[in-house]
Amino acid sequence: MKRRTVNIVAAMAMAVVCAAFPALAVSQAATEDQLMAAYIFNFAKFVEWPAELFPASNSALNFCALGRSAAADEMDSAVRGQSVNGHPIKVRRLGSAEEIADCHLVFLASSAGKQQQRLFQAAKGRPVLLIGESPGFARAGGTIGFITEKGKVLFEINLNLAEEAHLKISSKLLSLARIVSSAERAGN
Repeated sequence: MKRRTVNIVAAMAMAVVCAAFPALAVSQAATEDQLMAAYIFNFAKFVEWPAELFPASNSALNFCALGRSAAADEMDSAVRGQSVNGHPIKVRRLGSAEEIADCHLVFLASSAGKQQQRLFQAAKGRPVLLIGESPGFARAGGTIGFITEKGKVLFEINLNLAEEAHLKISSKLLSLARIVSSAERAGN
C-alpha cells in the first residue's frame, strides 16, 4: 500500500509540475523548489476556506511568504497571474509573522524558522493554511509540511489543525498525504 501511495504522489507531482511549469516539462526535470511551488499552488485548489472570507466571488486569494528561500521565490513566480476557483491569486512577502491578517495561505521558508512559533500564535483561530518546508512543520503546529524521502518531495497534513482553522481539505488531497497530529511532536 505504501508503494502505491508513493507512486500516486510521484504521478501527482509530475502532473502538478507540468501544469505549473509547462516549458519545464519539455526542457528539464523540475527542481525540488519548483516542485514545492507547484504543490503549494495545487494545495489551494483542494482547500476550502470559509465563504465569509471572500466578500465577492472574484475576491483575491492571498498567498503570503515569510522568509527567503528558493521555494518561496518559485512560488512567487509560479502563482502570479493564476487563479483558484475564480479567485485571482495575489502574492505578498511578509516581514514578520504578525502581518498575516489578510493572508489565506502562508508559506514559511526554513530561513524564517525562528519565527515559526510566532506564526502559529498569530494564526491561532484564523482560517489560514500554514505551509512550511522545515522538518516536522505539520507536527509542530503547521497545516502542511513538506518532507523529502529518498529524493522525493512528499507532504504531511495536520488535519486537526486544519479543522481548528475552519479549513476543509479535500479527501483527494488527504489521500496523498501523511496525516499527522500535533501530539506526535512529543515523540509519540
